[in-house]
Amino acid sequence: MSSDSFQYRALFEYKQERGDDISLQPGDLLTVSKMALLTSDFQEGDEKCPKGWLHGTNERTKEKGNFPGTFVEYVGVVRTSLTSGKPWLRPVPPTPVGPQPPGASASEGPCGKGDVVEQCALPDQTPAVVLRLTEALERLDWENEPLYRSGQTSIGPPELLQALETDPAGVDFEQYELSILADTLRGYIQELPCPLIPAVVYSELVYTAQETQSIEECGQQLKRILDSPSVPQANHQLLVHLTRHLSKVAESRGAAQASPKLLALAYSEAIFKNNHFSADVNPEHHVKILEALIMVGGLVEIQAAPGRPSEVLIIFFIFCRFAFSDDLLFVYLEFE
Repeated sequence: MSSDSFQYRALFEYKQERGDDISLQPGDLLTVSKMALLTSDFQEGDEKCPKGWLHGTNERTKEKGNFPGTFVEYVGVVRTSLTSGKPWLRPVPPTPVGPQPPGASASEGPCGKGDVVEQCALPDQTPAVVLRLTEALERLDWENEPLYRSGQTSIGPPELLQALETDPAGVDFEQYELSILADTLRGYIQELPCPLIPAVVYSELVYTAQETQSIEECGQQLKRILDSPSVPQANHQLLVHLTRHLSKVAESRGAAQASPKLLALAYSEAIFKNNHFSADVNPEHHVKILEALIMVGGLVEIQAAPGRPSEVLIIFFIFCRFAFSDDLLFVYLEFE
């Protein structure tokens, strides 16, 4: 019995990580049965842009097993004998960046593998709003009130959310109870129109959470990933304010204290809801990402490197050296 199958070409090297995996070398041809791709949400054309794990045969080694769909490109349809296989439901590793094998697509193609992912920019005032809310939550005696409770909560008063959108610096937080401000913080993040976690690092975060057993080591690796220049400054700054606040709550000695796991459960949906592939990922990985960041104290603001003298100043110093006395130049440099 025969059936349509799809053929792919490996773009990057992949080394077997589990017993059911197969290794790839750039240029390898992989054959995947159409039946292995059929899921409840499969649509015609999805085979050209595989995003999860595929189950197929490496025609070079004749090995059968799982490999990440983001490491290959679609070649076409072939007729093969019918084989069994199921989609491998686990996060794929981040797509490598590097040269592709001869004959591989450069920047075109249905998946746009060479294209830069267009980012949805957060509103400019977003980090300031989150900072103001966290500062208001940590006002006098904040540790004596439970801020985050289990169960469904509101997203905060609509008028407060609107005031934060228009003039965050002018909001009087003293008139609101801390529990209301906590709901507002979560609701504000929930309603943001763009992902907090940029697509360029999302798969790497999920893969790290899935593969790293130690929660402490996981948190440190996640911090390094999120410190990447690929993360927009507004996204990073917002995550700094939020994770540091949640870390303080977890370390609190009073009624405000909540476990990192509970806090991660409270915020994971809001933080990851806009990510493109989040529906295909086990929600536990999202929770672990946030839990690990909370446990290691949250993200830290990236300090700008000390400024170097501009070319104009250097030229000015040279001019002063020849035009004025050494004593006058010394006084100027001391003043600077």
